[in-house]
Amino acid sequence: MTLVDAVHQIWLAGLGALARAQKQGPKAFESIIHDGASFVERSRGEAEKQVRDAISAVQSAVEVGMQTGRDQATETWDNLEKIFQSRVQRVLHQVGVPTASDVATLTKRVAALNASVEALARSRGAAGARRAPRGQRVVRRGTRARPATQAHAGGVSATA
Repeated sequence: MTLVDAVHQIWLAGLGALARAQKQGPKAFESIIHDGASFVERSRGEAEKQVRDAISAVQSAVEVGMQTGRDQATETWDNLEKIFQSRVQRVLHQVGVPTASDVATLTKRVAALNASVEALARSRGAAGARRAPRGQRVVRRGTRARPATQAHAGGVSATA
């Protein structure tokens, strides 16, 4: 059926309704108006339901799309962060900057060395206190100590 045929049938139905109303009087006319109004209400209710369903479907699709987009953006950001961190770490390694684990290892070694030095110092105790401080000359019996101001050049004193 073409559009022109459909429009023609609607026109004829309207004329038929008008002819019936004229035959049956005002009561039939009111009945037709009432039927038309109830038809409009049913159509409007169905149309509103379809619109609500369509809006709900669109909202669901948009929410799914947005969540997918968020997930992809988060994943991309995480990947970018990992790439950035690995490149920074590689550059720092190339210029000789120690890593956190290198510093932690060195800290442990320094602590162990400090403990060893302290233990050695405690074990030597008083013997270490009797020694002369480093850099000072000790005069031994049977040898001559030279004054600190004398310079020696080939065994000859510069002040002599």
